[in-house]
Amino acid sequence: MTEFPRVSLMQSLAIRILLAFALIISVMMVSMLGGMHLSDSIRGDAEALNKAGSLRMQAYRLALLASEVETEDLPDYIAKFEETLTTPSLLAAVDKNTVHHLPQIYQRVDYQWRQLMLPLLEQTPPQKRAFRLEVPVFVELLDGFVGQLQSESERKLSFIRGLQISTLFVTVLVGFIAILGVNNGLLMPLQELVELAKNIGRGSFQGRVKISARNELGVLAETINQMSRELSDLYENLENKVDEKTAELQRSNRTLALLFNSARSLYKTSADPLPDLAELLDPIEHTLGLGPVSLCLISSLDNPKHEAHSAFSSQNHRPPAYCQLPNCAQCPVFTNRGMIAGGAQVVSFAIRNDRDELGDLRVEVPAGVQMQEWQERLMTALTELISASLSLNQLGQDQARIALMEERAVIARELHDSLAQALSYQKIQLTRLKKQMAADFSKDDMNATLADIQAGLNTAYRQLRELLVTFRIKLDKPGLATAVQSTVQELGRHSGLDIQLDYALDHCPLTPNEEIHCLQIIREALSNVVKHAQATQCKLTLRQDEEGYIHICIDDNGIGINTQTSPTGHYGLNILTERAQSLSGKIHIGTLQPGTRIHAQFLPQYKRSQL
Repeated sequence: MTEFPRVSLMQSLAIRILLAFALIISVMMVSMLGGMHLSDSIRGDAEALNKAGSLRMQAYRLALLASEVETEDLPDYIAKFEETLTTPSLLAAVDKNTVHHLPQIYQRVDYQWRQLMLPLLEQTPPQKRAFRLEVPVFVELLDGFVGQLQSESERKLSFIRGLQISTLFVTVLVGFIAILGVNNGLLMPLQELVELAKNIGRGSFQGRVKISARNELGVLAETINQMSRELSDLYENLENKVDEKTAELQRSNRTLALLFNSARSLYKTSADPLPDLAELLDPIEHTLGLGPVSLCLISSLDNPKHEAHSAFSSQNHRPPAYCQLPNCAQCPVFTNRGMIAGGAQVVSFAIRNDRDELGDLRVEVPAGVQMQEWQERLMTALTELISASLSLNQLGQDQARIALMEERAVIARELHDSLAQALSYQKIQLTRLKKQMAADFSKDDMNATLADIQAGLNTAYRQLRELLVTFRIKLDKPGLATAVQSTVQELGRHSGLDIQLDYALDHCPLTPNEEIHCLQIIREALSNVVKHAQATQCKLTLRQDEEGYIHICIDDNGIGINTQTSPTGHYGLNILTERAQSLSGKIHIGTLQPGTRIHAQFLPQYKRSQL
């Protein structure tokens, strides 16, 4: 944490403002106290001036009274003059003004009166002429006393006026200095701080406040500057993190889009997945942002050296420049640890399933570049998708082979069960005919044998047509219902048998294996009805009971069947039993009045998985 310097008392803005106000208050207090003191010293000076002036008038009056003969009021005037000369205000003025020789002047006035003038009036008779001669001298002394007293009063007033002017000047000067200091040290920095705070509020953290003073505002400015720098760094870090997260989200979106498009493209039904795989290499290279991406595929069949059979890259879907097909042993991926021309390194990700190695998905990483974790995860996920696609394609091919072999087995079984047996019987009949001809049998015997051969050939031809009708059934739509309807229509149209269909398995999902075995049971049962039952009507019912069991019922109005043994040369009942057992079910063949019922039942796979 940043430590800021402490503010000393002499640098404190608050202390300086307090000192300025204290100085102003002190000057004003001194001015007021000085004015009050001078006012007190002036108090009584006016009365003293009046009394001193009245002494001049009374001196002239005494001189006038002394010139009159036999005046009786002279003692009263003398007493009044004495009272005026010793007036307290006059004496107080003399005592307060000891600096400018005013007491000495008053002493000379008092001496002039008491020593020179009063004795003249107290003589009998009064020395009036001498008294009148002393009056001008006394008045002159009084004039000097009054003038000195007036000068002293004016000096005090001037001093009061100067004190007030000085106080005003000092107050204005200190106030101006204080205002200037407040403006420069408080208002202007405060405005800068407010502007900086507004900029911070608007999200701009570039401004700074420069306050060199080490006072409270300086500390506050440094604190706000530090906060602005920290907020700027914080916002910059947040923006960088937001940019990074945005880039990661965009990269994740591109990655997810690539995986989704790859899965949608790879999992669609296709006889040859290689073109779809080649089309994926360009988006993979664009998403990774590294170098060309290539795919090397290996066949698991008849490939003891595990050499590749196909290789193509994102560069025009041609094999990579370093590829040495068909000499995989010379590939630089194996001989040079993946280093190729230009310093790039080929990084391989194996494509494999549980049993076999299917190939490699490779990317050329430029020199000095390291694959990131998300790129490795993406390549691993793509290899799993490609592996699943190739495995599904291989599984589809295996299933197609198995279906083809099963279909051939069905054809062979049907031929063996019908046409082969009939032809074998005819072969025996021909051998019999030859023996009859060699033994010179009668013409009637040979004609009977020829008739049997002719009947057998007709039967074989009819069975051949039935087999052709059965094997020509087409499934234009997936599902058991379409296959059953096609079978019923074909057999009914070629045999003339009236077949009624009651299909009630609309909400019963069956596996492809279950659909094939159900269809084979229905075909075998209807074929037996056409060939052996001699029936005119037949009803086919497919339904599911409450416990989930599938029931297949074929009822006919024919001649019936011996449920204990099969007819000679016919293995249909055994075939039906084998089909039912392959569904983990059972079959029951019973008689009707008239006719026969073939009833097969089994529990489908989706119900067995719930048990």
